[in-house]
Amino acid sequence: MKEVICAYCGKDTYNVDIEYLIGGNHLSCVLMDQLSDAIEKEKKMNKKKPVEISNWSKLVGNKFDVMGASFTIRDAHTDSLDEGNVYAAWVHATDDNEPFVRVTLFADNMDMQVKVVPPLDYNGNMTPYDLSSTITKHHISNPSIFIQTIAEALLSDSTTRDLLLYVSRKQDNIRFKGRGYSNPTGISGSNGFGGNNLW
Repeated sequence: MKEVICAYCGKDTYNVDIEYLIGGNHLSCVLMDQLSDAIEKEKKMNKKKPVEISNWSKLVGNKFDVMGASFTIRDAHTDSLDEGNVYAAWVHATDDNEPFVRVTLFADNMDMQVKVVPPLDYNGNMTPYDLSSTITKHHISNPSIFIQTIAEALLSDSTTRDLLLYVSRKQDNIRFKGRGYSNPTGISGSNGFGGNNLW
């Protein structure tokens, strides 16, 4: 008896009907191999190349204003993970050593997380909170557009707008101290100076 072995599964094919063979191999083994090759090829084609931002560190030193409050980006770094790069930047209110915001961009799915760290003198019991949004490659095409995206994220939340107003008033007190400037009353959103009444 002649023994013919399938190159895929290693089993004897001598007694298998010729209609179920391709050469000396089982038809099912050949088809499964071709199917797995096709699936693997499709996975490779569908796998997105992660976004890489080569100039992320150039954000450091950029200044911007939101609702009259002035901010500076003081630190920007990149962490490489298996899922893709994670970009982070710390935003400080001008003339303040405490961070106001940490911006994190997850490049694999283009999610941007903005963690707002309320000033301790605003409300010592208030904990940091997150604002999240999905952005596109256009939002990171240049630093000024990305900074505008950060500002829009800050403006999207009423609590954050109250914090921005607080930081703005605090900075105004420093700027205009001793020049006849008086601080308007009503920092909270309840009487028209904050909250949703700004818009």
